[in-house]
Amino acid sequence: MPPEGAEATRTGPDADDVPSPAPPAATPSTAPPAPRRREYAPILDVIRIAAIIAVVAVHVIADHVSSDSPLAVLLLRALLAVAVPAFVMISGALNLDPAAMRDGTGAFLGRRLRRLVPATIVWTAVYVLLSMQIAPEPLSGEDIAKGLLEASTFPHLYFLPLIIGLTVITPPLVDHLAVDPRRAWGVGAVAAVWGVAVVAVGPLTAGLMAEPVTPLQLGALTFFLPYAGYYVLGRAAWAAAPGRRGVRVALAVVGALMTAATVLAYAAPWTEQPPGAALLPTYVAPTVVGMSLCWVILLLAVGRSWRVGERAQRWLRELGNATFGVFLLHFVVLLLLRETGLPQDSAGGLLLLAVIVAVASFALVLLGRRVPVVREIL
Repeated sequence: MPPEGAEATRTGPDADDVPSPAPPAATPSTAPPAPRRREYAPILDVIRIAAIIAVVAVHVIADHVSSDSPLAVLLLRALLAVAVPAFVMISGALNLDPAAMRDGTGAFLGRRLRRLVPATIVWTAVYVLLSMQIAPEPLSGEDIAKGLLEASTFPHLYFLPLIIGLTVITPPLVDHLAVDPRRAWGVGAVAAVWGVAVVAVGPLTAGLMAEPVTPLQLGALTFFLPYAGYYVLGRAAWAAAPGRRGVRVALAVVGALMTAATVLAYAAPWTEQPPGAALLPTYVAPTVVGMSLCWVILLLAVGRSWRVGERAQRWLRELGNATFGVFLLHFVVLLLLRETGLPQDSAGGLLLLAVIVAVASFALVLLGRRVPVVREIL
């Protein structure tokens, strides 16, 4: 997913990737101390790498999970749902750092959008062409235009307008949160609750009223709104991490309970129809939001002090920087491999396919990032 490094590295199409400028000259008696380079935090890259592998697994098993799947499969699917929220939270952790705005709003947006916009244009075109090839019936111009406006051209491409939207609202958020990083907890909590509530209104009213009420229609220009809570709470978890043991224990307990509730929501037949569909696990469903926040906040709190040697840093940075490209490319790899007839009728076959897709996608992206023009869209 988007991110190019963490702390001393970059963390994504939406993370800061330019070294801090030198401080202004000053007289010896008043010279401020030189800014200390941020120390590399490997936990951020580890979470990104694990999350992109989880995304690949989600798309490999998507057609093979149903309410009557074995409990172990439903538990795996529930835990895999943390992947996208984790990417958004890590992006917020770094983009909402005041250092990201050191050169001003224009410079920040320019750096981010120069990375995101070309990738969005190229990969959207790729997947539109791919959709035209695999669609059961020919796609009309209206079908394509609707897919673009709704960010539904392909299952994973919604993430691009989502992260662009979050990038655009970053400057005012940075200004507000810079006063006190702890503000992020309150702002993020309000945004998360709002996101859950506004998305739930549709399925709830569909089950209670003759015509459902949809206060927020998700599309290319609005997909980011329900994810703003994840974004801001990612900053809170990094800048004002919970340090008390009791808080961390509570996060683990609530995370376990929310994971169990997510499994139940997958297994329960009543989530297939409104109003129960409000609890169907999506990235902004109540149980998935609770589960994702608890596990990611806990991981960031526990892993923020972990350090690795220079060799491990190089590998983690390289793989972490490749996650954005893997996110964009892996669906092409998956569809091509499915055409080869690889077995998908057993857990072992699906696991093998997921491993091959992940490894092949990483290999292609790592190679592609060495090619100047190709690197711009990976």
